[in-house]
Order: sequence, then structure tokens, then C-alpha cells
Amino acid sequence: MAQAHVRLRPITEADLPDYVEWLNDPEVTEFTQVEGPCTLEGEREWFQRVTAPDSHTRNWAIEANGRHIGNCALMLHESGEIAGFGIIIGDKTQWGKGYGTAALREVLRIGFEEMGLQRVHLTAFAGNTRGLRCYEKCGFQREGVRRRHYLKRGRWCDVVCMGILREEWEAQQCSKE
Repeated sequence: MAQAHVRLRPITEADLPDYVEWLNDPEVTEFTQVEGPCTLEGEREWFQRVTAPDSHTRNWAIEANGRHIGNCALMLHESGEIAGFGIIIGDKTQWGKGYGTAALREVLRIGFEEMGLQRVHLTAFAGNTRGLRCYEKCGFQREGVRRRHYLKRGRWCDVVCMGILREEWEAQQCSKE
């Protein structure tokens, strides 16, 4: 399969109706900590927070073929050298096409090359096999499991903790050359 191509761009207020639609879809939010309902007003408040000059979050809209299909973010820790990662491909017609993997690879490049990060980490529900496969493909290592850590729709879920260090990412880049 050819590698998917995406473009990461700053989110804009015009993207917010897409987020409202996606975040109110139980299938899209199945493996997220988002609990609806999501409103345009709520998304506007979120947008103001994450685009404020003092925000520790870098958010990007994900575009594929000129179409807005999702969102991803790095949430910086106080040190500025460690960040958490989050992603959602909200457009279900674009699932399984490699766009999440392509977006994550670009975020890692930005994080390690441009932002000087030392580590990127994430958590994922243990049942999110598609997401876990993507993270491992991009070089994340499983660091542990928090058992029955999150109550989602009346069921306790295990959460997988993963991370990638700068030197692991750099070694991956060298092996591609």
C-alpha cells in the first residue's frame, strides 16, 4: 500500500462544526475520553483555550486530498521537552487509509526536529486495535497497562501507556535512508 499523504495546518473556527459532528458520533468517540454531548459553543470555548498565546497545546487540523478529516495535538509538559499526543480521524469515510499514521509521523517530525522534544507519550484504550497498530508502526513502545482505568459507556476499560524517545525516533529515520 502506498504511503498516505496528509497536510497538517492550524485549526480554524471554520473547522469547529466538523468537530461538533464528529464528537457527537458514538462510533467516532468509541476509543476517546470524549463524553457528549458536544456543542458549537463548547468547541468555541475549547478553541479559544488551545489557541491562546499561553496554551501548552499545539493542535493541527488533518487534511487529506484537500478535505478536513481529523485533528491531532501535542500537549506540552511544563519542561517543554515532553509532550502527550492525541489524534482523532473524525471522517469515518477516511478510516483505514493510513491518514492517522501519516499525521502521527509528521507530528513526530515536528516534535523532535522543530520543537526539540525528548519524549512523546500517549494512552489508548486496549480495545483500540487500529490505533495501537498505528502507534507501534510509528515506533511507540508499550510501557504498561492501567487495568480498569477508565469507565466508558458503563464498562471499565484497560488503558495502554506508550511512548517514543527522541533517539528511538532518530534511529527509525536512519533505517529508512
